[in-house]
Amino acid sequence: MSAIVFDCDGVLFDSREANVLFYNCILSRMGLGPVKPDQVEVIHMFSVRESLEFLVGKEKSEEALAVARNIDFGLFNRHLKLEPGLKECLTFLKASQYRLAVATNRTTSTHEVLRHFDLHSFFDLIVCALDVPRPKPHSDMLEHVIKSFGVEPHQVVYVGDSTVDVECAKGCGVFFVAYKNPRLEADLHVGSFYEFMEWIDSTGALSL
Repeated sequence: MSAIVFDCDGVLFDSREANVLFYNCILSRMGLGPVKPDQVEVIHMFSVRESLEFLVGKEKSEEALAVARNIDFGLFNRHLKLEPGLKECLTFLKASQYRLAVATNRTTSTHEVLRHFDLHSFFDLIVCALDVPRPKPHSDMLEHVIKSFGVEPHQVVYVGDSTVDVECAKGCGVFFVAYKNPRLEADLHVGSFYEFMEWIDSTGALSL
């Protein structure tokens, strides 16, 4: 295997608190109540458009999107928590000459948040929901990575933490690694980036 692709939220960093604050800001400006506990999982996984449709209904989603465009997500970056061992892992992978990519349902905030954590330079390709016709769980993002890198699906590892990541990986036949989520159906489960590095080191060239 020659390429490793990472989801963003829940994998590169813990973003639940920041996401809730972001959507609460939108809802507040629309005169609506805050995100409910049973809605958090959805807004963590899906794109902004899909999340807003879920929160406010399709009829108000365009209004909500207009509100969202006027909010600087950078205001919430301090509530993001970088995953332990991530930079060590990315440094190790780059030194080992793997092609690295991000595939995320984030939109306009993707590049900004990666620069905020000084991660941007690690990745050869960054694909967000704005770059493809359909966001995850559709496989458009991974198919875009496969085509851009000129590799076959069996040469790609995708690291994700949600059911939409599972479906995305299954849709194009790549090897799926579930990050800190033992409930997911996956080819491999890891609880940290240190564990992920150990697995890579033990498998050599990732010939599975």
